[in-house]
Amino acid sequence: MAAYSQGGGGNLLTARAWARLVRLPNLPTPLADIGLGLAASFAVGARTGLGVATLLGCSSLCLYTAGMVLNDWCDREDDAVWRADRPLPSGAIGPFQALVAGFALLGLGLVFAGLADLNEGGQPLSFSIALLVASMVLLYDTWAKRTPLGPLAMGSCRGLNVLLGASASGLRIDPFSGLIWIPALTSALYIAGVTWFARTEEKNSNPLHLRLASGVIVLALGLAACATLLSPEAFESAGWLILPWSLMGLVLGILLPRLFRANRQATPGAVQSAVGWMIALYIPVQAAQACGLAGPWGLLIVPLFAGVLLLRRWRWLKAT
Repeated sequence: MAAYSQGGGGNLLTARAWARLVRLPNLPTPLADIGLGLAASFAVGARTGLGVATLLGCSSLCLYTAGMVLNDWCDREDDAVWRADRPLPSGAIGPFQALVAGFALLGLGLVFAGLADLNEGGQPLSFSIALLVASMVLLYDTWAKRTPLGPLAMGSCRGLNVLLGASASGLRIDPFSGLIWIPALTSALYIAGVTWFARTEEKNSNPLHLRLASGVIVLALGLAACATLLSPEAFESAGWLILPWSLMGLVLGILLPRLFRANRQATPGAVQSAVGWMIALYIPVQAAQACGLAGPWGLLIVPLFAGVLLLRRWRWLKAT
């Protein structure tokens, strides 16, 4: 414990502990959700200002990091057995500090969403969706993750996060159109599958569960490919589809071999490697859907993928 409180070296170790606690390599992924939601807004003619987009991105980041911090707080006793090197059981960060930080981040996420509403004319749409995300985060961390509903709860957080990005359009997206619901469903389904796949990643996984979870992930990828066809431009110009389908090809080329390997071996190393790539490749999946909705503007999401890959090179950081 003393090492964490002595001078600059202690400050560096504490900063590293917080970086691990919030899963720093994964932080670009919620921004990809917001980018996809903004692309849906673009597809219906809404032009969101940079200020509102930034506020929604900040809201999403705060809600995501809150979920990570509170997840470890709720898991601190189990982590003391299975992952004693995590920041809380190792003593690098105190449980009370983590609890306060988690709820402070939830509050900040709601504040940023409320500010986005004020900039868009005062309708509390973004705040309402952010409140739903915060509620699902708490439901997952405190109860659902220990039940069969855990993957659905986690997936719901991501689907709602896409809706948070789309809230920038106000009420201009037809609730009966697929412009936002299909991408949101795709995101929810993909993350539900990844969560199910990773449930027992610390030990040998149940092969049947891995196969079923893999089926959910592949189904989500199929839906993502369909989502690239939602824009009318997809049927007017074959060139419109080159970008999204190239991104989907990248995802399949990287992910499928690792998915097959994890299913064949069912060992912690193979499963954890596959899960790490599933999380990273979530960004090009979102970018592909965004390109289908907004054309080349969707490529603005792609640099987030480079950010994830760069952060993953720091071995002391763990993405899960």
